[in-house]
Amino acid sequence: MLDKSTSVARSVVTTLINQGVQHVVVAPGSRSAPLAIAFMQAEVAGLIKVHVRIDERDAGFLALGLAKASSNLVPIVVTSGTAVANLLPAVVEAYQSGISLLVLSADRPDSARGKSAPQTIAQSNIFNSFVKANYDASCESFSVDSFVELIGLARTNHRGPIHVNIQFEMPLVPSAENVAWTPQHSGVDLHAGQEPLRKSLELPAHGVIVAGDIVDIAQAGEVGKLAQQLGWPIIAEPSSNVHSELNALAHGVLVVASNSIPNPECVLTVGTVGLSRPVLNLLKVTPRHIAVHLAGNGPDLPDPVQSASEVLDALPVVEVRVDSEWLTSWQKADSLIGEVVTRNLQAQTLSGPSAALQVWNHAADSDQLMVAASWPVRHIEAFAPRRAGLQIFGNRGANGIDGLISTAWGIADATLGRTYLLIGDVAFLHDIGGLNVGEETEQPNLTVVVLDNDGGGIFSQLEQGRAEFEPYFEKVFGTPHGKDLWQIAESFGFATTRVTTQKELESALQRTSSIPGVHIVICLTGERAVENALIQNINREIVQALLTSA
Repeated sequence: MLDKSTSVARSVVTTLINQGVQHVVVAPGSRSAPLAIAFMQAEVAGLIKVHVRIDERDAGFLALGLAKASSNLVPIVVTSGTAVANLLPAVVEAYQSGISLLVLSADRPDSARGKSAPQTIAQSNIFNSFVKANYDASCESFSVDSFVELIGLARTNHRGPIHVNIQFEMPLVPSAENVAWTPQHSGVDLHAGQEPLRKSLELPAHGVIVAGDIVDIAQAGEVGKLAQQLGWPIIAEPSSNVHSELNALAHGVLVVASNSIPNPECVLTVGTVGLSRPVLNLLKVTPRHIAVHLAGNGPDLPDPVQSASEVLDALPVVEVRVDSEWLTSWQKADSLIGEVVTRNLQAQTLSGPSAALQVWNHAADSDQLMVAASWPVRHIEAFAPRRAGLQIFGNRGANGIDGLISTAWGIADATLGRTYLLIGDVAFLHDIGGLNVGEETEQPNLTVVVLDNDGGGIFSQLEQGRAEFEPYFEKVFGTPHGKDLWQIAESFGFATTRVTTQKELESALQRTSSIPGVHIVICLTGERAVENALIQNINREIVQALLTSA
């Protein structure tokens, strides 16, 4: 007779396969053995791919990347105790950015709770408000119908993570006569969400679209079409994926910061927005702000400064009298700013902006680029030109610097072409465990480009970078690490290159493009003070160029 734990585990695995799940991430553990064994048997049968990480935090972000790139639900299997707690950062990001994750945590029976039993904590509701649903079940109470309903909830109506906590009983592995098992695939049974209704709006001629985090390329294309219909420019955050659209500005945030264009009468934001302060201020001062809450974004409303008069569930059907001069004025300013940027980033010596720009220009149309929070994403937002192709990803839900190597690895594993990760040195060290993979782990085509300025560069541009805070700045904000990142990366067994010039960086990128697997490029971008001065000089020259052209 089949034991209860193995029976439930096999039901879970069979259900997920029949729901079209293709990837699962497993962290090793004892209490979770029934699930781990069943998933491995499914992999042997060619029905799913099992990824293994020994650190649950890395496992969570790997699953996040797989789910982000595949637009599919990805389960994470962990054992009981602090193993579950280590998933919190990834679950928070999944909730805030609308990514379908399934935490499958193993637990002891309810009778062991509150008794100081080893590796037993109150984990059934540990994620609280950061999951769309919790399901705590014993082997006797587990219901496949309830499980399928939860899977549908994770995939529809503003996607997000769910947590299923199963109280596995001893024995945790099948008896010898019951070990053999091959899951039966009865066909994919997906739950499709309803298309939201589109509202009709009459809009003014002088408006702008601010495009935030948009993973769905088709939705990004619809934003481009709407902008052309309105005759409005698009201020694009990197992960909006509208950088190839005709009305998209290359340097929209710098145009706004320059105050060279009359204020618009209306701003339409699409997706999760709020990367830069100039754009947030634009939302505050514009008379009318309409926000579009895409089904692919998280449950929280996309209204970061509480300025939205309306929040729509889909792009509107619009009526507008187009003023062609309005778009032209934004495009002229954008073009002048582009000339200033190009002139200032020509030096062979690498800076953060010039290295970011080089990665942006080098990647092929069919590639992916994961842009880290903090400086890298702002370099791309401000300085990168328009271009065709190249899908952009970012952890824009909570905007954290944790788990970025693991997220990018997941994206690379779920996509074709090569994936590039543009990341700062502090964030690289923060998730260095993402490189700690088993020798038998198949390597995706991933190039990690690290902008190394020995610390936290972005803080120099914020209030704490002012002169009066200089006595305290380096220790708690600059945080110089003094580490040789080349040696650290090499110690994990990955081919690593250290570069100091644009020519060396281009050579390294060309080489890694043609060699499969994971490669790491450490860009020594000089002193943070010099980089800060470069950015300040670009801003001054932009103001002067726009004043001269007026």
